[in-house]
Amino acid sequence: MKKGAVELVSVAKRYGDTTAVSEINLFIEGGSYCCLLGPSGCGKSTTLRMIAGHEEVSEGDILLNNRNVTALPPRQRGTALMFQNYALFPHLSSRDNVAFSLKIAGVGRAERRSRADEMLKLVNMDGYADAFPEQLSGGQQQRVALARALINEPDVILLDEPLSALDPFLRTRMRAELKRIQQQLGITFIHVTHSQDEAFALADQVVVMNHGCIEQVDTPPGIFSTPRTAFVARFIGGHNIIEGSTRGNRLQFSEERVLELPTTKINGHGQPSGASLRCDQIHVGHTPTDFSTVNAMNVEFVEYQGRYVHLRGRCDDGLRLSVFQTDTDYLSHPVQEGDTVYVGWDQQDLNPLYTAPNG
Repeated sequence: MKKGAVELVSVAKRYGDTTAVSEINLFIEGGSYCCLLGPSGCGKSTTLRMIAGHEEVSEGDILLNNRNVTALPPRQRGTALMFQNYALFPHLSSRDNVAFSLKIAGVGRAERRSRADEMLKLVNMDGYADAFPEQLSGGQQQRVALARALINEPDVILLDEPLSALDPFLRTRMRAELKRIQQQLGITFIHVTHSQDEAFALADQVVVMNHGCIEQVDTPPGIFSTPRTAFVARFIGGHNIIEGSTRGNRLQFSEERVLELPTTKINGHGQPSGASLRCDQIHVGHTPTDFSTVNAMNVEFVEYQGRYVHLRGRCDDGLRLSVFQTDTDYLSHPVQEGDTVYVGWDQQDLNPLYTAPNG
């Protein structure tokens, strides 16, 4: 087991009759970048705070490096939490903010200043060591807060939506910085976010949460290409959800339409409750072809998005589809609202969906 491994065993958090986290089980490999992803209120920040020791666990155990830390205070766990609002002391310089915990621990002035300067250099803030928080931009304050979290050499860094307050350009830049620092240090990062783009760009492991439960744990390509539940497919976007009754690998959407799901994708996973189909895996044509697998679709909506064009429409049997067409295809064969087109896909691109797991 690599240093920095975190395991949650049947962990639950309740506030009276309200369950915030419902008996989840999760293993995070040491040295990896893990993102807890989900909408507001799904339990991701509560889970992070339980790992940090800032929320008491109602049931279950939290293990760090195979050591049970459930009852330990935050300072004894080997974790460091970087708060969403950075929580820098306004009256202290960047250097003194970073060195503050060392001062509390009784480390001498020369040593703590030296170590603080090393951390500021790591986050590319060595030129702002004497600056105060009010003199720094949001991205610079974030770097100082990260340096402060790193100075005690924790096994696990916990980040609670650290990029949410930044503008889109700076957010993209800071994503690259976080990944660089994590890979350079080789320590475990656990990062809470509601942004799919953020999770996909950063994570080795994505944990999608909903209503206090874990819906899916996978790599970013696994989450996007093979969502396990309708919630995951809808939340990450870019998927059509086709619901109906199933028997074996046959999905009955309507009297006229039965879809055959790839058997290789359903073996060992139980009975599917529906299917997802990526919007960018649907082909569009103005005339029927052998490849067309559904009835003609009436186009109800066309929206240009630059790299692609979003089409929405309805087929004769009620099946509604969203299609992402490349700008090249769209410009060579334009589609307008009210047009009739023919759509098709490869059967292997259908992805079985299952009911949400319990924790």
